[in-house]
Amino acid sequence: MDDEIQDDRLAKQMKQAIDISTKICANMKTSGEIRPTDIAPVIAPSRITRKMSAFPMQWGFNHPKRGILVFNTRMETAPEKDLFVTSVDDRRCLIPASCYYEWKKIDRNRKERYSFHAENLEPLYLAGLYIRTSEEHRLPCFSILTQDAEAEIKAIHPRMPVIVPYSRAEEWLSPDTDFHEFIYNLYVPLEARVAE
Repeated sequence: MDDEIQDDRLAKQMKQAIDISTKICANMKTSGEIRPTDIAPVIAPSRITRKMSAFPMQWGFNHPKRGILVFNTRMETAPEKDLFVTSVDDRRCLIPASCYYEWKKIDRNRKERYSFHAENLEPLYLAGLYIRTSEEHRLPCFSILTQDAEAEIKAIHPRMPVIVPYSRAEEWLSPDTDFHEFIYNLYVPLEARVAE
């Protein structure tokens, strides 16, 4: 896809998410580091048109039975979890990011932070699943899908987000796409840098 068309579409989707966030008085972060419990713009199919759109969603939610914050979900076990049974087929999303961070343990008392980004510095699209936790909670909540880290990343961290190329975004978001076939056949080359 032409970079300008991609950038224009993404800009329109982000504006839509900001407009929705403003209407419901949600404090959405559109730049800087996004952390669990923050509200961020997320790409998902519209419930009405099924077209790709951006919406404000909260990163993470409290597990209804265990009370722990769920913000990452293993792709290998997501289809087996009661929490995500519906999401795996019909509530997939993409989280646009310029990079993501992981920490590498240097020694007993020190860690070094690394940023991971696309080799061409284009945005990353992290695969996620979303849920609605309750009627009174106005925003859907998302969890980022993770996988075993690729060989070049494993020395820094054993897991990494599942990254979807933008050219395959609509395919990922479609409920007609088989979860396992799609997710196990992805590879996006990344570069790691020591974060400042």
